[in-house]
Amino acid sequence: MATAVRPPVPYFGSKQSIAPWIVSLLPDHEHYVEPYAGGLSVLLAKTPSKMETVNDLDGELVTFWRVLRDRPADLTRACALTPHSRAEQDAAYAAASGNELETARRVWVRLTQGRGGTLRRTGWRHYVDPAGAGTSLAGQLDGYVDRLAAAAERLHAVSLENLPALELIAKYGKQPRVLLYVDPPYLGSTRAFANYRHEMTGEAEHRELAAALADCRAAVVLSGYDSPLYDELYGGWHRYTTQTTADNANGDRGRTEVLWSNVRLGDQLDLFAEHLTP
Repeated sequence: MATAVRPPVPYFGSKQSIAPWIVSLLPDHEHYVEPYAGGLSVLLAKTPSKMETVNDLDGELVTFWRVLRDRPADLTRACALTPHSRAEQDAAYAAASGNELETARRVWVRLTQGRGGTLRRTGWRHYVDPAGAGTSLAGQLDGYVDRLAAAAERLHAVSLENLPALELIAKYGKQPRVLLYVDPPYLGSTRAFANYRHEMTGEAEHRELAAALADCRAAVVLSGYDSPLYDELYGGWHRYTTQTTADNANGDRGRTEVLWSNVRLGDQLDLFAEHLTP
């Protein structure tokens, strides 16, 4: 297996801590597709497939990944020259007037210097008390800069889409040789914060997603937290769990991450032949 690439940005809802577990369970596939790209932790942790496509509805986030792939040296230099600065972080929320390199840099600034790994406006991330901090925030930014080159190389053969997720699922889910890894914004009742710019807090949106996934001929692996709604929607699917932590106002708390799939995972089942009927 190829060495995992560390994400060049923090991202709200990132699967970085459990990406090795997820990757270890993914069935064989020829075309890997993510309808909700976000921070791409799972893609960056897995061995490249014959074909790979990632999608996100957030156009600025897709611009960041595209500029990183196409102009890695330019973006790396721009980020390396960016200071850890309250004024810099505040200015990053303004539109970049059609300059894609600057748009990508500002996305990087928002995610690395803001709080919570979100593109929504937040306070500036900084330390006052040095106790408990292994390095300065400026030093942490250097660490994220150092990850850009490897991430750009990993993205070299990855296709990028900027579509509503259900539209992408309908398009790519028709093909039995596709694997859809679906990591949507979680149901609002299962989490403490709503930090995505394109949210899915309501039950109706998750029912629409379930209907779209039920129509897929592709193999589907879905991430989420346990809930009565998901028990109803995916009661006939295979289910796998692991323990992780989630941030809340009082610090990290233990959570159970769940994967649902319409194929058995972990035994390299022939996904082209074996599907459940949801």
